[in-house]
Amino acid sequence: MTTYEVYKKDSNVLRIYYDESASNPRQDYDNFGTMICWHSRYVLGDKHNFEDKDNFLLSLLEEMLGNTYKAEEKYEKLKNQVDREIFRSYSAYSKEVDDKILDFLENDCIILPLYLYDHSGITMNTTGFYCPWDSGQVGWIYVTKEMVRREYGIKRITKKIREKVIQALKSEVNVYSEYLEGNVYGYVLEDAEGNELDSCWGFYGDNFRENGMADYVGQEWFN
Repeated sequence: MTTYEVYKKDSNVLRIYYDESASNPRQDYDNFGTMICWHSRYVLGDKHNFEDKDNFLLSLLEEMLGNTYKAEEKYEKLKNQVDREIFRSYSAYSKEVDDKILDFLENDCIILPLYLYDHSGITMNTTGFYCPWDSGQVGWIYVTKEMVRREYGIKRITKKIREKVIQALKSEVNVYSEYLEGNVYGYVLEDAEGNELDSCWGFYGDNFRENGMADYVGQEWFN
């Protein structure tokens, strides 16, 4: 085990280690949002069978509109609203098409982009990174409004509920990013003779007051 930090209090010792067998939160936990990603070198997010982003967005349209024909028709209609000639690159044109579709999907989904920074390790967020050379969008995390209504037991999604959902999705991304970065920890609490008093693993992030560890060992260890 690799030690991260050692704390001493009275006659006890709290040893914090890196959790080198940490659970993948997208595979081993129940999540509210669905995380769909594509990358040439990494397997990221939730398991899926979408060939590419266009296939995924079309699938969301199909779920929203009820059948494949209506989804394909709407997809082409939205795509045709974007003039290819005014864009200097295909990627800029493609992003504008995606944005058109996403704007329409906002009627049925709450969806956030996912960005990956790949430099001496990988990290993920929903806002993007300062370095365009080592980062880029790799997918989306979303939840349908019907799922929100079921989760919160409501009929109408207010602005306040929407913000709660967005924060919940961002929290899932933060936890997953900690996993990708290797920032997952466990602890062993020992007495003065080195006898183990308690241990627990699977704490994501190094803020031990907030990641749940302090709830187990006591806040006083981190004052």
